[in-house]
Amino acid sequence: MAKAFPVQYDRERANRAFEILLRTKGNELKQIAQDIGYPTSGQDWENKILLFCFDIDKCFNDLSLKEVEDGEVLKCMNLMRMIANHKTLNEVQKIQILAYNIAQDFKVLYEKQT
Repeated sequence: MAKAFPVQYDRERANRAFEILLRTKGNELKQIAQDIGYPTSGQDWENKILLFCFDIDKCFNDLSLKEVEDGEVLKCMNLMRMIANHKTLNEVQKIQILAYNIAQDFKVLYEKQT
């Protein structure tokens, strides 16, 4: 079960959505973890990768705004640096899109939970 979700999510609904996400997108979560060098052998690695996906989603949304706080830009740049370590542009883009899509899939699953 996910221990930490962003504040806007009801924990019970989020946990149900997360369980479904693990069944349907578990391989993609593992792929992101491997791509960014995060170990998948420890506890709760799936939660941390989902939170990473939320951060990527937030970066896409924040950077599309006209005015973005400096702290948010710095956070996005740090995420991009983590992703880009020794990778080609195509590899970076693949990780970004995969993370963004997982965050979007979670939001859809969350909305379907009652």
